Amino acid sequence: MEKNFIDYGKRINKALLQVIRGILTDLSESKISSNHCFYITFDTNHPNVMISPKLKREYPKEITIVIQNQFWNLEINKNSFNVTLSFNRKKEILTIPFESISKFNDPFVKFSLQLEFRSKTNLENEESKSLKNSENTKKRKKAIRKNNQSNKVIKLDKFRKRKE
Repeated sequence: MEKNFIDYGKRINKALLQVIRGILTDLSESKISSNHCFYITFDTNHPNVMISPKLKREYPKEITIVIQNQFWNLEINKNSFNVTLSFNRKKEILTIPFESISKFNDPFVKFSLQLEFRSKTNLENEESKSLKNSENTKKRKKAIRKNNQSNKVIKLDKFRKRKE
């Protein structure tokens, strides 16, 4: 039986994202005071984020949205939420997976969450870096072995008597 280590960070992130999901669900059902203001920062490169190409160009890595008084059609799903927000007086529909969220802040009650952010693209990059590092390590070890083998060859020319 294979024993696995507990990934506390992953479990805590999952629980915190459920807290955010619950807060947004309450907001969508009008169970939260209008005094609250939510700042949500998320990765725009996450594969399941859906935003307009214009927003993607303006915010190529991450964006912080504000959900307070002017938002429409807040819909909470199992793994994501949809919301319509105004950007430069133009309404945009956003689909934001919970796992793409890196920060959540409610300044009204001085509440803030910083999540361990590891999107799928980040994980793939880490895996490829790890693979490249292991390949480089193998190449270095092979070169060292080859070098050590060549160092073991002793040339006897220095010890031979020369005929003049």
